[in-house]
Amino acid sequence: MRKKLNLISSIVCLTIFLFSSIKANGQFTIQGPEFYPCNTPTTCNSDNSNKNACVNQNSPNRAAIVRDITRTFPIDTEFILELSDADGTFSDTPLILTRFTTPVAISQNSDIDFNTPFPIPTNLSSDNYSMRVRAIIPGEDDIFSGESTEMSIAYFDSSNPITVNGVSAIGLCSGETVTLTATPSDFPEYQWAIDTDLTDNFVVIPGETGPTLSDVNQTGRYRVRIPLPTLCDGLVDGNEGFITLYDFDETTVQINEGPRVEYCPNDIKILTASIIDNDFTYEWFKDDVLQPQYAGGVINLPQSNFGGTYTLTITGSETCSIPTAPVEVINLGSDILTRPPPEIMLLPTEPTLILEITTNAPPGSTVEWFRNGISFQSALPTDVPEALSIEVTDTGVYTASVFANDSCPEPLEATTEVFEPVRFRTEIATLLDCDQDADTGTIGLDNLFGVTSTGKEVPITVDQLSLFDFEWFRAGVSTGDTETTISITQDDAGQVYVLDATLRNATFETARSNELIAEIIAQNLEITASSTSIPPGGTVLLTAPQSGSYTYEWFVIVNGENQLLVDGDTIVRGQGTSEIEVSIPGQYFVIISFADCNIESNILTIGDIAGETEIIPNIVTPNNDGINDNWLLPESLFNQQDVEVTIFDARGQVDFIGASYQNNWPIENSRSSGQNPIYYYIITRNNSVIRKGSITVMR
Repeated sequence: MRKKLNLISSIVCLTIFLFSSIKANGQFTIQGPEFYPCNTPTTCNSDNSNKNACVNQNSPNRAAIVRDITRTFPIDTEFILELSDADGTFSDTPLILTRFTTPVAISQNSDIDFNTPFPIPTNLSSDNYSMRVRAIIPGEDDIFSGESTEMSIAYFDSSNPITVNGVSAIGLCSGETVTLTATPSDFPEYQWAIDTDLTDNFVVIPGETGPTLSDVNQTGRYRVRIPLPTLCDGLVDGNEGFITLYDFDETTVQINEGPRVEYCPNDIKILTASIIDNDFTYEWFKDDVLQPQYAGGVINLPQSNFGGTYTLTITGSETCSIPTAPVEVINLGSDILTRPPPEIMLLPTEPTLILEITTNAPPGSTVEWFRNGISFQSALPTDVPEALSIEVTDTGVYTASVFANDSCPEPLEATTEVFEPVRFRTEIATLLDCDQDADTGTIGLDNLFGVTSTGKEVPITVDQLSLFDFEWFRAGVSTGDTETTISITQDDAGQVYVLDATLRNATFETARSNELIAEIIAQNLEITASSTSIPPGGTVLLTAPQSGSYTYEWFVIVNGENQLLVDGDTIVRGQGTSEIEVSIPGQYFVIISFADCNIESNILTIGDIAGETEIIPNIVTPNNDGINDNWLLPESLFNQQDVEVTIFDARGQVDFIGASYQNNWPIENSRSSGQNPIYYYIITRNNSVIRKGSITVMR
């Protein structure tokens, strides 16, 4: 029997039908959109769609897709890909990732494909984003797709990875602390952890979410990481930085092989530091003499002359260096005490080329010489003079084998390869004595190479230099100088020098050197200022001598400490150049480096109001005319008990020293009676240098 619907039931059914119809017109009945990766800026792979967009600078783009739509869309429908806030809710104006207008109708069961790559914004980071598509259909109300939820999105620039203090390790001496600073330092959140036993078992340090850890003294390995969304963790590189803190004391810093080790000459002879890190400095000493050929935490000792007492100094930070206990290395065998160079040129004009060794092998030992592996001179006892040297007339590989009469079975060997040149190459350089007179310098032969037919370069020995003629040229004109060095003065600065080297009595072409511009760095380095005070809202320009060969480091003195200036931070601009622009008062100086010399300038004080800076004179004329006879300090430095003045002559000898200076040098208290033309001064207050410079005495 068919039942009749009452009025209420009919209304309910109609309401449900109308609601369902409205909902169908306002919402897709399909899944929400997903991202898919882009292998290149123009090529993306829609087969690999997923719910994360973990991107970096190398792959910053994504595409997106809605699959299997349940209705058709006409031409000119605009599709907008919208992203929620980080908590998954859509604001009234959601973030639009990309949009396109379809030029053709899209049929049911097709895809809405945002296949033109679009960049992921760099400020996104969350596990809880939602994403949807909004469709604007001509003549209809806007409709929305379903929402994809719990999407992980993050951008991380792996080309600028997280580092800590710019190093991988720091050594702390007893009682020291250190501040650990993560760089870059502008992320909203950091997570610090420590691994105290170096087993990769990191424990998060609670409450530390900033870029720094202060007053750290706990040793171990520290990790700082930028928290990323869960699905992105491990998909981007560079969001973690590590640093290891070591305790530098006598129990942890040592040479592992100590205190005594014995080797035969042909053994593998290795000494290792107990702590090894590329950021530490290692200085190895043998019998208290620095061995500059060794630079790391592991060294291999040579075949001969390795016996002795070794120590190692490890520098773990600017403030912490510690030496190890000594290790005695015993040579159970003998040594080749001296040997020819490993490579040498056979010059056609030299009378003979002699290869020679010396050895401490005991009586009963023999020496045999080989050329290219074939016996060249049969074995002779080491006490026979001709056993230890041979005359060479041909190229080849020559080896002296010493069969020592000692407890070590393997022979000692010294090998030299002999070449013949087809041409020569000359190098000249500025030869600096960093303590030399400021008005003179030296340019000299740096290297002279013999060049083989294959292009191999072999240094000419010091003894062989006597077979060459040399001639210096200045600005293309011969100077008449024929030595391997030439002196220059300030008048020569800027001139171009070259050196010709010619093998005497031979047909080789003259080897002309590189061109070298003569430069001299003054010991009394002076900087100047465009003004002695900072004008209101203005700046002051400080200038040092300019040269393309110089490197510059500018400093300001803060509380007695030298602080390196930083562009945009402690100065306006100019660090690393010959001019800096400053906007705050202070005491400034520059260190200029040239070749191996580091020269420090005078200290220039810049005040904050006109007239505040007091000038220290740099010229006196002690001729008893009552004008400028003495070196007069300004009122703030004159007769002050906490101010000490030291004046040196050009040789570094103290000419005057004392506190409460009375403006009476050189007339009354100069040990040299002011007879020298140049003096230098240092002024300190409470043992901190506040001014220094030079004084010219004119009579």
